[in-house]
Amino acid sequence: MHDLHLSATLMKELCFEEVVSMAAPVRPARRSTEYVHAAYTRCVGSLLEKAPDAAELKSVRDAMETARRARDSVQDAITTLDAYHEQSLALFRDDRFRVLALEGWLIADVIDSIGEPPIVEDETDTAFTDYIVNAIEVIISARIRRALAEQSQRFLPALIAEENITGAVLLANNAYMTLMSERATPLLVQAMVSGLSAYYDELPEE
Repeated sequence: MHDLHLSATLMKELCFEEVVSMAAPVRPARRSTEYVHAAYTRCVGSLLEKAPDAAELKSVRDAMETARRARDSVQDAITTLDAYHEQSLALFRDDRFRVLALEGWLIADVIDSIGEPPIVEDETDTAFTDYIVNAIEVIISARIRRALAEQSQRFLPALIAEENITGAVLLANNAYMTLMSERATPLLVQAMVSGLSAYYDELPEE
């Protein structure tokens, strides 16, 4: 599959659209969860808040196998790296994936480490793009990568049921690369951007 390191063009498009307002940072408390992966994402009240049972695990494995069989044909149809990234980002912007946004306490850790994200007014300014890449490098541990990868895979059966085979292949490959590499995959980028957006949306008005 294509290398998932995001192109500068697509990173600028993603980041310029989403986080635009800043306020004084606060530190949300880390939630206590029975399922360890649930502590990292905004999955409260969703299926992802609980560990998958045996039936769901089988369903995910079957969906992964379907995606694996279709991988070559999907790869042949997506001929450029930009197209691959664009379709991946479009997939993860779907409302169903909002539960994969990083939790507020992780965003607070990012701000503690590298400061608040810059306000970008010019689409050619790469400051926010650079911030997202830096934030991922600073805060995303192997444990968080595994949590996002495994949580995202739980959407595979629904994509297969909808006959969205391309989406399933994109998701499966993003999950694999998120787990096995240190790159800023589209899955990680959207989780970070959505987490930042939700964090600032929840700040009290001054």
